Amino acid sequence: MKRNRSGFTLMEVMVTSIILILFGAIVFNGFKTAVPAYRLKAAARELYSNLHRTKMIAIKNNTKCTVSYSTDPDQYYLSGVTKTVTLRDYGGGIRFLGPQGQTFSVSTITFNSRGTCNAGYAYLTDEKNSAFYRVGPWSTGIIQLQTYASGDWD
Repeated sequence: MKRNRSGFTLMEVMVTSIILILFGAIVFNGFKTAVPAYRLKAAARELYSNLHRTKMIAIKNNTKCTVSYSTDPDQYYLSGVTKTVTLRDYGGGIRFLGPQGQTFSVSTITFNSRGTCNAGYAYLTDEKNSAFYRVGPWSTGIIQLQTYASGDWD
């Protein structure tokens, strides 16, 4: 008499489980290395956006507005919108630090009613110093977001 068995053998279940575990480990490791880079980029982009926002408020209200940097703790304050952004809120040890040890070239950026300002960069990195960004305006009011790659700013 022939028995009709349905289902999976123990060997099939074990092989499938091992493949899924290996795949999960590879994906988890990729996320583990990608998350700090994502947090650093998000912090740099928000600083870039906040510099633009402060500039636009200075123009709109026909007044001076500032962005003031601090390293204890690593944060910056926006006048005109009265907002403080603390870099540790991003997690991953985001802080003001450049590839040659710079934190920022000036401690306060002041935009006037025409959108021009004093020039200066703020430098950002993560806890492993695996990547660097610099964000800041030129005196003409043009704001740049740059990455450090191969020994130069792009």
